[in-house]
Amino acid sequence: MIMNDVVSRLWRAMPVAVLMLVAMAGAASAQASWQAEWDKTVAAAKTEGKVVVGMSPSTVRRDFLLKQWKQDYPEIELSLSIISSSGFVPQVTTERAAGKYLWDIWHSGPNFEVIKAGLLDPLQPEMILPDVKDPALWGGWDDAFYDDGKQLEMGLVNDLESPYYNAAVIAPERAKAEGLKVMLDPAYKGKIVWFDPRVTGPGEPFLSLFAHVFGDEGLKKLVVDQDPVFVGNMNDAAQAIVRGKAVIAVAGKPQSNLADYTQAGVKIDVRPFGATPETAYRGTDGAALGVFTKRPHPNATRVFVNWIMSKRIAALMSVAVQYDSRRKDVRPLDPNFTMLPGAFYIDAQRAENHAREYMEKVREMRPQ
Repeated sequence: MIMNDVVSRLWRAMPVAVLMLVAMAGAASAQASWQAEWDKTVAAAKTEGKVVVGMSPSTVRRDFLLKQWKQDYPEIELSLSIISSSGFVPQVTTERAAGKYLWDIWHSGPNFEVIKAGLLDPLQPEMILPDVKDPALWGGWDDAFYDDGKQLEMGLVNDLESPYYNAAVIAPERAKAEGLKVMLDPAYKGKIVWFDPRVTGPGEPFLSLFAHVFGDEGLKKLVVDQDPVFVGNMNDAAQAIVRGKAVIAVAGKPQSNLADYTQAGVKIDVRPFGATPETAYRGTDGAALGVFTKRPHPNATRVFVNWIMSKRIAALMSVAVQYDSRRKDVRPLDPNFTMLPGAFYIDAQRAENHAREYMEKVREMRPQ
């Protein structure tokens, strides 16, 4: 009788055990599958010996990529070139008309001219590593990709961008209470410095934020009545703040823009207006990722894509460049300046938020 009970329990347990063994075998098989593909791709990439990347003008990101890649893949040369968003597409189009296919990776801000020219392939087929391929870790593909088709240009960072101000002139309590409306105070006419929003660059996306907060009439008042000073680079904006010629700057992040001055001992208290949807837009800085069609080093391209999207590199790069990774499993740098859960932020670098249309309006209001 006892033996029969034992046999009966064993018999009932067998389906569970079999299912566990099948599941374990399936997981092992899946790992073996992607691992074999990865190993084969890395080996082929080493044979190619090079990957060519066009990237945004961030010296910090450039230096990090060059140093870390050399440590991880010394057999594969990483060729990085700083590209001009406005002039790059005509350059590549001319090259290709001459039969020259020179570029593998796009790593700059979202650029819809690149897409219109048909220069990019879908990115997802290049993903091999399981965590890289998991859309949940990136907030879903619809959120991570910036192109309309959600397949060509993917953002790697969450970049909250807010105008910043001199806290010795504008009380932080007022900035917190009034937010960006402070910018419309007639007292600051001619005291706002702005990376020229009439051209493609870091000043343009703020137009979507200002239109969202102020409305069209408020945007016109800011651009015309407040007479902001348009500049062509970040350093000019920083100088204007440091020398007291401007009180408010619309030009990227103060910690990076003013780094040279603070390191030199200049004492200045500058602060962003905030991290709320009413004071900041969300973008991906110059950290969108795409792959070119007819790329000369396809295997090295796949290695680079999976490498830069991996958790390890995402975490290291976040610290190096001081931007939050879009990966959900990488901790934000500053909990006080990160996205509020469930809040809606203007994604100013997306086509549907019409920054380009506002740019045309600004050109009409303030001709170059």
